[in-house]
Order: sequence, then C-alpha cells, then structure tokens
Amino acid sequence: MTQRQMDSPVRIKVVCFDLGGVVVRIARTWAEACAAAGIDVRGHDTFEAPDLQSGRRELSDAYQIGRIDCRAYFRSIAEHSEGLYEPDEIEAIHRAWVFDPYPGVEQLIDELNALDGVRTACLSNTNHSHWQDLKAEKDGRWRVEAIRKLNTHLVSHELNAVKPEERIYREAERRLKASGPEIVFFDDLAENIDGARRLGWQAFRIDHDGDTALQMRHRLAALKLL
Repeated sequence: MTQRQMDSPVRIKVVCFDLGGVVVRIARTWAEACAAAGIDVRGHDTFEAPDLQSGRRELSDAYQIGRIDCRAYFRSIAEHSEGLYEPDEIEAIHRAWVFDPYPGVEQLIDELNALDGVRTACLSNTNHSHWQDLKAEKDGRWRVEAIRKLNTHLVSHELNAVKPEERIYREAERRLKASGPEIVFFDDLAENIDGARRLGWQAFRIDHDGDTALQMRHRLAALKLL
C-alpha cells in the first residue's frame, strides 16, 4: 500500500469498471450497429413502433440476465422487427455492437493491479454472445486484453441481475468482499452510478465520447490511489 493510500480517510479495496462505454467502445444506436455490420437500416417507422420497441427491450432484459439463450434472442428480436430483418442479420448486427478498446485503459489496469491491497473488477450489463466476443483469444490475448487483466469478472447474465437493481450491487459486494466506499466504480450511465451511490460506493460517471482512461486517472488521483 502506498503512502497516499494510507493517507486516504477510507481504505479503497476495489476499483470496479463498467465495460461498454468505459473499457471498450460500443455502438450507441441501432443505426450505428447496422453500419458496423454492413446492413442497411430498414423501415424506420415500423421498426421504431412503440409496441415493437417495448417487446425488444423486454427481450434484451431477459437476455442480459440469462433467461433466454442466444439463438432464441436473435429469433425473437427478428420477430419483433415485423420481418425487416432475418435472425442471422440480427446476430450480425448484435455482434457488431462491440468496437475497439479505449486507449490507455489496459495500462491503467496494470498500474492498479500493481498496487498492494487493491483489486480490480468489472460489473457489466452484458450477455453471453458479447461476453464470448470480448474474451475471444488470439495469440494468447483476449480481444479486449484489459478485461482479461481484471481480477474479478461480474457480468449480468451470470449474476441473473442487471444494473441499476440493488441486488446486483449487493451480489458484487458479497463476491468482492468489500462494500460501500471501499469500492470505486466507473460507469457511463447516470442510472447505474445512482444505483451504486445508493449503497455508498464511490461512483463516478464517465463520458464515453471522451478519453475514458484520462477521466478515470483524474478521479483515482483525487482519491490518492495513483
């Protein structure tokens, strides 16, 4: 433990990261994901009909907590597109949602992992197929190597809960053996930050359009971790 850490009023045990929008870039809209997959956006007015949107949100929620498998998800989303997209196109768009890692985050995680008494983790709303894509190995490295280097991986489809539900934060605390202000948490969504703060976590919102590593460095420096 560094002198700066010992001088801090609260001993920080864990630095925890959301993934999409913090560690790795992701599509923010359906159109952006379609473009990445090389598939045209079709029938905007039909696709965005409120009843279809609501159905797709329910399916996404079920997928993120592991209630339905990948094949059922792609088929069901296609059904909730009124035939505008086939299941294999939905899968291609879904897999194109994940872009590249943010520069500098892997190095930041290396530095945190070198600190005595501090562990790193992720707490992410994700799903089986995205998680497998993030972990895809080539030459001994994951597609997003920064994620492999985290000490603990907490993902919604394995925890059967999603942020900002209280139970996912409680389960994270149980698994991390830390609670309240002992946990520093970075996320790009206000509702997820609010959920963490309700349990006393030191939670900070990250601007996904900016330099995420630099933003986190500034926060960690203010907390006397780096």
